[in-house]
Amino acid sequence: MWHKFASASEYINALARYIADSLEADIEKTGRAGLAVSGGRSPIPLFETLSVIDLPWPAVDIMLVDERFVPADDPDSNENLVRQHLLRDKAANARFHGLITSTNLAECVSLANSQRHEGITLAILGMGDDGHTASLFPNAPQLHEGLAPDTTQRYLHITPPEAPHERISMTLSAILSAGQLVLAISGTAKREVLEKASVKPTPDLPVSYIVTQTGVPCDIYWHE
Repeated sequence: MWHKFASASEYINALARYIADSLEADIEKTGRAGLAVSGGRSPIPLFETLSVIDLPWPAVDIMLVDERFVPADDPDSNENLVRQHLLRDKAANARFHGLITSTNLAECVSLANSQRHEGITLAILGMGDDGHTASLFPNAPQLHEGLAPDTTQRYLHITPPEAPHERISMTLSAILSAGQLVLAISGTAKREVLEKASVKPTPDLPVSYIVTQTGVPCDIYWHE
């Protein structure tokens, strides 16, 4: 379902409220809720708005959809971004699960897959101009494995063809284990990419596997 907004502030406020309501409903039903978040600069206003919303944050598990293989205090680290902009104020009491747990990438991926899987109430996804989501990049050598519907792996190592840094990414299967999905984008160019991706699933536009599937509710939040 498309949700279109005339301004960035309306978009952020509506999306933050939707996320908060989803988490609160799951906490009331099961006692805990899981929020999977993406990095980059775009989510910063959303994270800061979420961080001051009244929620039973100690009952919320926050995990990463993907991560760059850099130290957790590196400016390019998604964990660093989340700690600065989301895990503060009222949200400081949420339980966070980082992905960089070693200086060895294979060990990080192995540990991420061996830990008890937290349930994902809602996953917030972004999309690049090339149609990637999470770190499932077109033409990445590991993309086929990342898109495999029968994989039991929650995370895998991804080598972006052009973007910097090796990555750890949720697999498509893990993303689709969420109860709800939100694809948050802005701008005319990304809307055009998404409209192409909505025609049929293709590895040329990995986000197409999100927007064409019918098993998990997917809401698209967009503003110009």
